[in-house]
Amino acid sequence: MTSFINDLGIVCSLGCGQSEIKQALKNPEQEYLSLDSELHTSGRPVYVGKVRGKLPSLEPFPSHYQTRNNALAKLAYSQIESAFLTLSQGVEKKRIAVVIGTSTSGVATGEEAALHFKEQGGFPKEYDYQCQELVAPAQFIADLAGALGPVYAISTACSSSAKAMMTAHMLLDSDLADIVICGGVDSLCRLTVNGFDALESVSASLCEPFAQERDGINIGEAAALFIMSNQVSKIALFGVGESSDAYHISAPDPCGAGAISAMQQALEMAGCDVSDIDYVNLHGTGTVKNDEMESKAVFDVFADNVNASSTKRFTGHTLGAAGALEAGLCWLLLDDHQTPLPMHKMTKPRDMSLPQISLVNATNYTKPKLCLSNSFAFGGNNISLILGTRNEEE
Repeated sequence: MTSFINDLGIVCSLGCGQSEIKQALKNPEQEYLSLDSELHTSGRPVYVGKVRGKLPSLEPFPSHYQTRNNALAKLAYSQIESAFLTLSQGVEKKRIAVVIGTSTSGVATGEEAALHFKEQGGFPKEYDYQCQELVAPAQFIADLAGALGPVYAISTACSSSAKAMMTAHMLLDSDLADIVICGGVDSLCRLTVNGFDALESVSASLCEPFAQERDGINIGEAAALFIMSNQVSKIALFGVGESSDAYHISAPDPCGAGAISAMQQALEMAGCDVSDIDYVNLHGTGTVKNDEMESKAVFDVFADNVNASSTKRFTGHTLGAAGALEAGLCWLLLDDHQTPLPMHKMTKPRDMSLPQISLVNATNYTKPKLCLSNSFAFGGNNISLILGTRNEEE
């Protein structure tokens, strides 16, 4: 059964809302990442994909909901609220589900509370451990929407929110829900910046996916929420492929077998050939090992016959939100053909030792009908999504 993606709420370093993101994609020469001097424990400035602008106040909500993560979620939810209220008319609340991918939840608030404890000998009065439980953003969004169906979070590192979209499809296909709000949200915190730095995976400058001198990632934050249902709309989730190769706790399988399997499964579920895919949004982190693996895997499936790009130079790696964010960028391409394919931005020479997949290197206003988005996580937890536009005669 086809699951339709009725609307999208989105916020990241590119901007807030569909129109701002579309406009930013038309200006790839601009830098959207910024230096931050507070997140690294050493005080060393690092480039991050931070959401700029004022976030909504959460003062009316209980203290355990008052986190930056939930403020980002509310900002994204407000963009789809009108469409959700329309689509959910006559739908029982117990038939409305929420599935959210995250890896940080409210950890940043927990970090602030721990610092307060260290300095003051006790936690702040308003601090509640519930704020950093992984289910917290899912429950918060469910409360906003009045959803009383299945509500839970998925945390599989960088594939979390893409897997939330697959799970939403399964809930609809199994007749356990009529509407699912799904996607992901992750916010910047010291845990992820310093954790990835300990793995020697944080770039000293702006990330350079697939460049010869690439040296790691830039951490980012984002929220991307979809309304998914069986109610027919222009854009649908046609294919999903998942694999779990468990090659290593953090490094990808260098032969790319799990990634290849995920892409092939997605193509099979969508009932399409490799030639039908118009654009691939690459996981493209900018680490040495990921880019080696992914270029091999993508070349194995598509050769150099499909436009592809990594968008992490524009958004940073938004971890648990990355899968939904990048699927969201594909959704925008399918929704509005006045939006160009995201350019693959590199300021350093390309690594010519890698398989030469076809990276988008100029403003390209093609009209894609099918887009594939890759998310490859720790532990070989891989997923590929295929989003596309519905034929008018269907």
